Amino acid sequence: TLGYDTIYAFQDIKDDEIIGLKSTSIKFKKNPFAFLYLCYLIFLIILLSIGYLMKLNSFYFMFLIVIFFQMIFLKIKKLDINSASSCLKIFKSNNLLGLLIFLSLIAGKI
Repeated sequence: TLGYDTIYAFQDIKDDEIIGLKSTSIKFKKNPFAFLYLCYLIFLIILLSIGYLMKLNSFYFMFLIVIFFQMIFLKIKKLDINSASSCLKIFKSNNLLGLLIFLSLIAGKI
């Protein structure tokens, strides 16, 4: 949530700075990609832990590979923080991420 909310906040970062709003996009605007990689890495570690603790099958972990590539290569690598339309497009792609996680949980229990 922190990662994709930060991406969303980059759409209007200039307005947020003018009104004095505090946000992760403002705090990490000098190095946003390191922060986003960290957020998504922690998220992936949590997903791996869930799979291990729930004793999910190998289908779950195969889905995690797809989820990893979706997060890194279809989100962060394509993100242009200076383009509001890019930020919105990447933010909206979280619907697909949520669907992939849901399907991975189902596949992990089959």
